[in-house]
Amino acid sequence: MEESFLTTFANAKINLALAVQGIREDGYHELQSVMQSIDLHDIVRVRRHGEEVVCRCGALSGSDNLAYKAALEFLEQCGLARGIEIEIEKHIPIQAGLAGGSTDAAATLRLLNQLYGEPLSTEELLTLAAGCGADVAFCLQGGTMWATGRGERLERLPAAPKLDLVLVKPDTGVNTGEAYRRFDSVGQTGRLIRADWEKALTGDSALQIAELLYNNLEPASVQLVPHILDYKQHLLEAGCYGALMSGSGSSVFGVAKGKQHAMQVAETLRKKGLNYVWATTTI
Repeated sequence: MEESFLTTFANAKINLALAVQGIREDGYHELQSVMQSIDLHDIVRVRRHGEEVVCRCGALSGSDNLAYKAALEFLEQCGLARGIEIEIEKHIPIQAGLAGGSTDAAATLRLLNQLYGEPLSTEELLTLAAGCGADVAFCLQGGTMWATGRGERLERLPAAPKLDLVLVKPDTGVNTGEAYRRFDSVGQTGRLIRADWEKALTGDSALQIAELLYNNLEPASVQLVPHILDYKQHLLEAGCYGALMSGSGSSVFGVAKGKQHAMQVAETLRKKGLNYVWATTTI
């Protein structure tokens, strides 16, 4: 009798703020960011099966998938034999600045630890996640976080009030590495003030948060996908309090005035012919 799957949601993230700074000695960029989980999610399933690691994720199946790599790291660290099947039902778009691959990897680690009786402590699992990628450690924890370093140093912030969002993505994605290379040519370094964010997050005002939205990587990504600016303008013209590219893009989110407004804006944008539009919330 085949073993049944363990299943979990893998939630996307947005960057409510991102300040890219100088290049470190290791080649990565120093940054500050306010990272936030949102309701848009993939569904990840894991079970013991066969004698190899198999990752099924449509066109993203196979050994290049970050969930596959995370599974190998977990099995190796725990001294466990291969024999894992991973199924990923994708809803988060790729090359969107939403940590779609990272959140699938984090969900895979969480399920594997559960499947094998929690051989790794929370701290050990976080260390393993950080080794898989800066966003993986965030996605393992979720919520609202202050990120520094290359994004791997995470500190819990006050939970954001529930924000109703409209998320849109151009047909073209952004390669993160290329966005940072463009930034090195044209970008200006930035800085976030943590105290301002802590004050806004402890309030109950979507407008106050929208006024702090910031991403200095945006001009570099706009050079690669000019429609990013068009989509921001669509969201602002529809009455959103603010709009911002998430991460390295190409997705853009708008802070709506409420759930009904978010649904109305999403429907308006779909009627304009935009293919990838979601009404979602922070979680």
